[in-house]
Amino acid sequence: MDILNIISGPLIGSVIGYGTNYIAVKMLFRPLYPVKWGKHTLPFTPGIIPRGKKRLAKALGITVGEKLLTKEDLEQTLLSPAMKAAVAESVLNCIEGAKEKDESIRQIVQVYMTQLEYDKSKEKIKELVSRKIVQGISKLDIGSIIVEEGTQAIKEKTQGTMFAMFITDDFIASMAEPIGIKVNEYIDRNGEEKIWNIVSEEIDQLEEKSISEFLEEVEVRNETLQKMIETMYTEFVRNQSEGLIRQFHIEEIVEEKVKEMDVLEVEEMVLSVMKKELNALVNLGAVIGFLIGILNIFI
Repeated sequence: MDILNIISGPLIGSVIGYGTNYIAVKMLFRPLYPVKWGKHTLPFTPGIIPRGKKRLAKALGITVGEKLLTKEDLEQTLLSPAMKAAVAESVLNCIEGAKEKDESIRQIVQVYMTQLEYDKSKEKIKELVSRKIVQGISKLDIGSIIVEEGTQAIKEKTQGTMFAMFITDDFIASMAEPIGIKVNEYIDRNGEEKIWNIVSEEIDQLEEKSISEFLEEVEVRNETLQKMIETMYTEFVRNQSEGLIRQFHIEEIVEEKVKEMDVLEVEEMVLSVMKKELNALVNLGAVIGFLIGILNIFI
């Protein structure tokens, strides 16, 4: 067996292996568009990836939407120390700007809301605060407190007097208990309306205060205010992150973006990730062909 026959087998096998894998890789992307022969489309046209661009788009959308960008990922990004500090600083800057302009709380809030939204929100706040106050008063059972404290006061006032022998505990209870019942009934029936008037007046006065006056009254320093902002921001993100992801429609956005891409852009995208691996696959074809050529020498 001469040297030419020995060398030619592995070389031819290497060339065939390389060429086969090279063509296979190219057929992933090429041809970019269907090739027509009359009314018929030639087999294997367009390439595998251009032909499956819709499936690729959907798969990428699902992967990004469900696997790559999760609720935990969003929370980790939005709740990083740097992000929380940036949010707090931005809010504090807005507050400082409002202080300089000497704007009222109402003016500041109305920047972000229409007049109708503002009025509705203010009424809801008044109703909520009034309801909560009345519920708190009801839990105190004011009627029972009146009976207890009134009975004690009457006993103290009459102690050591001639009336003490006539005003017994039973007599006092018979007078005080109906009063307590009536007080509780009055609170249940009219409490929210009476409290609402007071709360409404207080809120109307509060909304006309400047942000400086409000912060001075509640004695909140910037450090405390920053912590409050960060805490509120953290709670908002944790409670709303899942809903935010759904509202972003990540899966649909990625799918539509890939569908809108030109096939050349899709090719560039895939190659930017897998070019090294695809070249390795082509070279592997040459190696395998070379090894098969060597094996053929001994068969």
